[in-house]
Amino acid sequence: MVNLKEYIKSHLFYLIGIGIIAALCVVVLITKPHASAPDILDPTIGNFYNLVTYGLGLDSTVLILTIGGFLLYRWIKGGRGNKSLLIWGLGFLVYSITFIAHIFRGWGFTWANENTSPEFFFLWRFGMILWAGGSLYGILRILVEDKKKQIIPSIAVIVIGFSWFSYGLFIVRDIEWMMYGFLFGIWVPICFSISYIFLLYGRKSNTTGPKILFLGYLGLTITYMAWAPWHFGDVVYFYFFWYFLFLLSLVPILVGFILLARESEEK
Repeated sequence: MVNLKEYIKSHLFYLIGIGIIAALCVVVLITKPHASAPDILDPTIGNFYNLVTYGLGLDSTVLILTIGGFLLYRWIKGGRGNKSLLIWGLGFLVYSITFIAHIFRGWGFTWANENTSPEFFFLWRFGMILWAGGSLYGILRILVEDKKKQIIPSIAVIVIGFSWFSYGLFIVRDIEWMMYGFLFGIWVPICFSISYIFLLYGRKSNTTGPKILFLGYLGLTITYMAWAPWHFGDVVYFYFFWYFLFLLSLVPILVGFILLARESEEK
């Protein structure tokens, strides 16, 4: 029997974090904050908007592909036995599709603009669902030994994610409403849970890699939470600030996986 008081005491950081996420979710969904923006980032004025989209998209793509490639390299080098590395690696490669689209959008290709229609949004964003399910599976393989507890939640995330995307984009046909639900209902809780698990793993193993991964995934959590309110057309320019911080959060994820691999070899 799990001692409830001890459990709460041991995981207070995680429980408070999830509570804050839930509270912010309610506030954002109710208020849907809007604000005015500087002319320099107005997509209808000049070309600066496209240049920023291109630059951030290119940098993010390079980092995400590097992370995915490194994880697959470690999977192959390790004898192809660690499925977590395989799933994580493939997840990051698929996730990069979103940012590859930003590169072409920055060049002015209208077909790469995910906000053109719900269909285009699905095309360029479905990789986020697979990344979320794959990332959860990878971390559950570290956390629990029961294969059912590893596979069922991960498949559930993918099924729920695609169902929500399909309902929000093709039936309701509301990109913003769908994305709020996906980010706060699936993406953000999974990112925060992964960051917390890496923190616990780092403390138990007394290694640095997982602790740096904790910072990276925590960065993903925070930036997507802050990113979401600025998906509206009249405030989309403000998300560039959070886009840049998101880009920075990818660096500790890459460094963390590299250190984790090195520390695992030294043991």
